[in-house]
Amino acid sequence: MSRCLITGATGFVGRYLVESLLAQGHSINLLVRNEKSLILLDLITLWQAKYPDALIQLSTFDLNKEQLALSDDLDLSHYDHVYHLAAIYDLACDQSQLMSVNVEGTKGLLNRLINDEFNGVFHFISSIAVAGDYSGHFDEFMFDEGQQHSHPYHLSKFLSEKVVREVKEKQAFSVRIYRPSAIVGHSETGYIDKINGPYYLCLLVSVLKRWLPSKVPLLLPRTKVSIDTVPVDYVAKSLVYLSMLPESELPNGQYCFHLSDPNTPDLSEMFALILKSAEGPSVGLSFPVDRLTKFLGKKQFKMARDLQALKLLFSQVLKAFDLPESIFDALMPELKFEANNTLSILSRQNILLPKFCDYVEHFWDFYNKNLDPEKNRAGLAKQAFQRKRVLITGGSSGIGYESAKIIYQLGAEVILVARDLEKLKQCQEEINLLDTQGGKVHVYSCDLSNDEDCDALIRDVQEGFESVDILFSNAGRSIRRSISKSAGRFHDLERTMKLNYFGSARLILGLIPGMEKQGGGHILHSSSMGTISATPRFGPYMASKVALDTLMDSMAAEFAHKNILFSSIKFPLVKTDMVAPTKEFKAAKLTSPEEAAMMFIDAVIDQTRVKVSSSGRLLNVASLLSPNFITQLYSYGYKVWPDSPESFPEMSLDRMLIKYFIPHSPL
Repeated sequence: MSRCLITGATGFVGRYLVESLLAQGHSINLLVRNEKSLILLDLITLWQAKYPDALIQLSTFDLNKEQLALSDDLDLSHYDHVYHLAAIYDLACDQSQLMSVNVEGTKGLLNRLINDEFNGVFHFISSIAVAGDYSGHFDEFMFDEGQQHSHPYHLSKFLSEKVVREVKEKQAFSVRIYRPSAIVGHSETGYIDKINGPYYLCLLVSVLKRWLPSKVPLLLPRTKVSIDTVPVDYVAKSLVYLSMLPESELPNGQYCFHLSDPNTPDLSEMFALILKSAEGPSVGLSFPVDRLTKFLGKKQFKMARDLQALKLLFSQVLKAFDLPESIFDALMPELKFEANNTLSILSRQNILLPKFCDYVEHFWDFYNKNLDPEKNRAGLAKQAFQRKRVLITGGSSGIGYESAKIIYQLGAEVILVARDLEKLKQCQEEINLLDTQGGKVHVYSCDLSNDEDCDALIRDVQEGFESVDILFSNAGRSIRRSISKSAGRFHDLERTMKLNYFGSARLILGLIPGMEKQGGGHILHSSSMGTISATPRFGPYMASKVALDTLMDSMAAEFAHKNILFSSIKFPLVKTDMVAPTKEFKAAKLTSPEEAAMMFIDAVIDQTRVKVSSSGRLLNVASLLSPNFITQLYSYGYKVWPDSPESFPEMSLDRMLIKYFIPHSPL
């Protein structure tokens, strides 16, 4: 049996490759960044349970570091096979990181193999992305055909394969290169660890299923463009077989293999197959879009793609369907990948490429049960908050405290701010007792209505953390009093504005430069559903909330290109310490702080500009359609629920009926 060294073993393909090699009795050494990774430890436990006699060793390395931070004691000449799978496969990643890991990391590993006089076979997992913008048929014997690479990911895969080919030409050691296409879940179980490529079609199907009845026929565009797709189990089986095949059995000196599907269905057919499996709306009519491309020409389409106005419109359409802007980066519309030679070799071992139509049900079923964002909010919440610095004002009670408890357990580093330091420390102790995925909690005492306190907090954050990823401006002061009863109390307006508007705005403006420097952030404001329409007795409070809403509207447009997001959360009336003094609210059914905290979590996940409950949306529509009626409705409420029992005696019958039929009303 062979001795195998593997990078990227915890990745989606890597874990299947390792299991297949262990099943054949090979000894394994895994090059990993973190020997204590929970994912890694779980996989090793699983492999050792399945193969008790398996020999699995661990060595650490880092593709970002000089000489990969490999130990001098590790002699790579002792291995028969080295599989290099570790790489960044994220189309949205920035170019410098892609080049550092995918290109320089591969160079570093090859140099170490040469220095250690490695004499085995180096197996490099490349990608069909090397073909870039090539037009026509691209087979296993083609590489540098003068193609351009407009996407950084495609360029990184091309340059890393180029490095491997240069080493092969020097005949330092034997090399084999594998170019998989878009890899999807297991053909028999559908299992995959994240959404990418063709799964965005599932996302669109899921949206259509929520919006449209299944009997409504769809009008869809028809195209011959496809995403070349192969299931992970086929890729792993092919890798193991091809890598262990003696060189004498490879025809025509072939050392590059396409793990792709030359007969993959086009996007229109693939989408129709997924719709059918999902029991979604049927395709009624379709219209061809490829002809439009040919009619207008490539140059005109490229110009249109670079037009900022169309980019903005396109991004908003994608956002409406919950689709990322990188969705089309995987498309290579004028390219056809040939894999005849590879398929012929694999057929000897009866390794056959599954057809998409044969595993589409598993493909959709796994997505529907495990990956659909609407059904997997917990996973999205963890992704949104893990290892993020989140500053919450008003954090010692109510919405702020409940939000802190949730995100701490999701792995966030929480910075709690409130006036009462002793109460904050008590909150810190209680939060630290909760189960966590690596969360931390810090506390800072600050009165945001005091300019000096606010500036000191900004300095503390800058010195201690440089910046924060998420700011939840939640501290606030509420005053419930009729304007007609406020003679000589102009300070009511001043006090609410001082904290709710000026203090919050001062903190936001102080933290924005740090967010700009780090490349983005998210600022959320605890607004109120009362700002949607006329709300008697809360005039000063609502005025302060509207003021910050309006400021954030302006900042949202100004900082959008800097990836700084702004969200106003229109909370309904929440049962917090702030409303406790109002005895009329004690029997009323109010939103709990826990429910309000989930509105904050959802606003961060969805990155929505305005977050409002379903009742708030209904009120908003009613206020727009009939503002006079809503004003009169609120006026009725003001009179039926008076400041004193003797006010508006003509409403006594109405009050009696409301008490009888609505037992939990403020009456």
